[in-house]
Amino acid sequence: MYELTEDYKLRKITKYELDMTDEREDLLIIPPSSKAGSCANDCVFCYLTQNPPQIVFKASKHDTLNDPEIEKRIAYAREHFDLWIRVTDTSGNVRFNEERIRSLYKAGLDEIQISLHTTKKEVRMRLMNNRNAGKLVDLIPIIVEHFRMIADIILTPGYNVNDIGEILDDLDNLGVHEVRLFPVGVTKWSKIRPLRREELLFVKKVALEKQKELSIKIVIPPIFQALLGEFTARLEPFDVECELPTYIFTGEFAYPEIKRLFPKLNVVRVKNEFFGGNIGSAGLLTARDVLREVKKLPEVDLGLIILPEVMFYGDLTLDGWKRQKLYNKILIDKGYIVESALEPEEVPKILEKI
Repeated sequence: MYELTEDYKLRKITKYELDMTDEREDLLIIPPSSKAGSCANDCVFCYLTQNPPQIVFKASKHDTLNDPEIEKRIAYAREHFDLWIRVTDTSGNVRFNEERIRSLYKAGLDEIQISLHTTKKEVRMRLMNNRNAGKLVDLIPIIVEHFRMIADIILTPGYNVNDIGEILDDLDNLGVHEVRLFPVGVTKWSKIRPLRREELLFVKKVALEKQKELSIKIVIPPIFQALLGEFTARLEPFDVECELPTYIFTGEFAYPEIKRLFPKLNVVRVKNEFFGGNIGSAGLLTARDVLREVKKLPEVDLGLIILPEVMFYGDLTLDGWKRQKLYNKILIDKGYIVESALEPEEVPKILEKI
């Protein structure tokens, strides 16, 4: 899988940088560029409005389709690479109409992933705090004539949970090819609540029943499974150990699975206090959360800590720590060298190298 960078280079990516769902290997993502304008929404679930004031890594509220050069990037990808081209990170509320659909099709787009959330126009307008958000529903039949369409639904209590069965029926009738169901993420600074376990189980039950009846592909992503304690990497446990004191750090969601995969190593569950304690993804861990757990470890002459690579954005953590500064502090304070792993399969390679 690949991403087309803003300077028209291919960058290899993994599913851990997307939704952690299984994707086709020839996928090429066209992400938002720095020229992409505002999404024009103020969604009730938007993670950008739920961040603590101390956060350093901040993204703008942009929309991929609100980019005057998106067709140029698609056309370049179509001409130079034999890959399946997908546009992501769009709500389709700005710069999107029948004419734009034809323009994207002419440029060579194969697939579009849209933050849809519901098929009810009035509900979509309330969810996104955008009076124009309902218009997209009318465009769906035209969209699916030209591209494969993935509809993202962020399950938000009071908006689209109780009627999820009807929404799935609507999407199937409209010809949408795939739908992905994401439980809303909630931090200490949110105005909404997280889904209760019974709501997660209800949605899962409905989705599994509908998958038997409908032709649309219904995807329950790993984050959904993790909240129910059902996530598995579908790997056999690794029979590895290390002579050095070794600790694998991970978020609360992945902890049970990482512990299963590495029964002979120490696995540390890192609670995300930075976001208020209700976020369990390893990708949102911060340096201060990691350092809090490091303080609890014994000092050693030489040990090893393996951190999740997804907590780094380039060389920065969300709370502004540079990777090498964090590594150096852990080594100096406690005696542990630090490595990072993106996937479980990388851990044995790290141990072999050490």
